[in-house]
Amino acid sequence: MEGVRVRRVIQCVPNFSEGRRTEIVERIVDAIKSAAPVKVIDYSMDPDHNRSVITFLGEPEDIRVSILAGVRLAIDLIDLNKHEGEHPRIGAADVIPVVPIVGVSMEEAVQLGHAIGRDIAEELEVPVYYYEECALRDRCKNLADIRKGGFEALKVGGLVGDRAPDVGPSRVHPTAGATVVGARGPLIAYNVNLATDDVAVARRIAAKIRALRDSGQGMAGVKAIGVYLKSRGIAQVSTNITRPHLIGLWEVYSFVEREARAEGVEVLESELIGSLRLEAVVDALRSAIKCENLTQTRVIEHQLLPW
Repeated sequence: MEGVRVRRVIQCVPNFSEGRRTEIVERIVDAIKSAAPVKVIDYSMDPDHNRSVITFLGEPEDIRVSILAGVRLAIDLIDLNKHEGEHPRIGAADVIPVVPIVGVSMEEAVQLGHAIGRDIAEELEVPVYYYEECALRDRCKNLADIRKGGFEALKVGGLVGDRAPDVGPSRVHPTAGATVVGARGPLIAYNVNLATDDVAVARRIAAKIRALRDSGQGMAGVKAIGVYLKSRGIAQVSTNITRPHLIGLWEVYSFVEREARAEGVEVLESELIGSLRLEAVVDALRSAIKCENLTQTRVIEHQLLPW
């Protein structure tokens, strides 16, 4: 209809290397919210990973303004030289994915990712790598390859050769390290906690997930690591489901539960990090209760959504 503005929505899910000091994370969240009219829909902290994940939605231009404000404050408040945690990281503002949601193509999301990277590199003097759909080099397509060895490896080896950034200074920021920016499709960050303190069990299960993925025999796109949560005295299988259209929450949970029980260990609980689409929730429930005709269109609230 003429005169009706089409809504354009991007999801941004920055990961910051701070999961223990609530006041710092809340200040970063406030900076993101106050810089532009974006909507923060979730943020979480984990003291063992020592990491926070913030999820917010907005128009592409507003996302660009807000994320720069959040990263600027993170650089001022987070010193990686004093940072310890279970999760791999190379930066205070470690990774910044942008996800096209409504009215935005992947190509436009890539352009936004590149613009965010340039802002961080030029205005904040932090080296930036582009990953996933934003990647300019094959080596940088996979986030794990960029983060190999962490902040410490970048300090020792320097930003030369394959380690040279895509934009920004050719030196590691002394306290904030480097940042990775990319455009990608939907991803589900999902962890399964085990009723044991034996992290070897979690690591064996994670290794089996990776082996299945790499062999093409299952677990398509699932990244997994086994970690020990010192604050709780339990082991965790931490996963990223990068292709939720092929494998969902229920399949990952069921696999971990089955493998854990084979080792004489029960699942304590599972946890979602960030947010996910309604479709993923419905898919998990459909698989769990074997109700093939359960679709999101049969959810009343889905019918009431404006977009």
